[in-house]
Amino acid sequence: MSAARAVKPTWALILAMNQLPLTRQCLTSVLALEPAPDRVLLVDNGSTDGTAEAVRAEFPVADVLRLERNLYFAGGVNEGLKRALDQGARSVLVLNNDVVLERTALLKLRAVLEADPRLAAVSPKIFYYDRPDVIWFAGGEVGRRTGLIRHRGVNVKDGKLHDGPREVEYVSFAAALLSSEAIETAGPLDSSYVMYVEDVDWAAKARASGFRLGYEPSAKVWHHVSATSGGGLTPLKAYYRLRSGALYLSRYGTRWQRPLAWLAYLAWTSWLLVRSLVRGDAKSAGALFLGFFDFTRILLGSPPPVRTPESFAPSSPRR
Repeated sequence: MSAARAVKPTWALILAMNQLPLTRQCLTSVLALEPAPDRVLLVDNGSTDGTAEAVRAEFPVADVLRLERNLYFAGGVNEGLKRALDQGARSVLVLNNDVVLERTALLKLRAVLEADPRLAAVSPKIFYYDRPDVIWFAGGEVGRRTGLIRHRGVNVKDGKLHDGPREVEYVSFAAALLSSEAIETAGPLDSSYVMYVEDVDWAAKARASGFRLGYEPSAKVWHHVSATSGGGLTPLKAYYRLRSGALYLSRYGTRWQRPLAWLAYLAWTSWLLVRSLVRGDAKSAGALFLGFFDFTRILLGSPPPVRTPESFAPSSPRR
């Protein structure tokens, strides 16, 4: 049996970009955790709604790191991880600002992380906030034939999934407890993804360094899915899911996976395209066309094109 390792002090790192009411709800649940994290850090990722000032006034126990501009998901999380590790954190609970945690979630995640020195991170079971008994994430899987990235158990009602603690291929950074050793070894999140799949890439680097990733279903979290990116299919999400998927495959997919992945993504894109056109959503349809074009270029070896989330939506991205 592996020897236990120290994971305290534990920091909670919450990344926020606007959405102040959701940030308040998240912070309230974090401060109600039993036991509470040793430190709470809110990274304000260039908010324009007064998030930093409001949190400083309403939650004085929380530290606030105010970024002058939006560094997107990876950039904001990396700034928070650097602050936490520089000040002695042994584990970091990374959270979107649109999640709510069960009171014992951190206790359960920390027990799992403490028990295995080769565990890089552990994720809870994550439910939809507006459908609290329906699963959004029960561990991350990457298809062995196609390289497709998917959430295990997504849209399955709780109790209908054959579930239990397990090793997974990636954790969702919407809510995950990371060890300081893994952060220092695997390095920061790769900001070239801009949005989506950064956590899958980080997990691949951690696994390549000899770490494992875990999932603990007894720890529960509820997620306002895609609150900041608009919810549902938006041009922003349509484009970046394709771009980020291609970037991951170009780095980690085998030569025989790539043509299968291209066909699988073509089928997925075609299905979304039909749905968009039926709804009269021309902007999402256009983003899907552009995304699949760039997806193909990246798989064929071209560098990712320079595009910004602001060109797809007035609000900036989150999960």
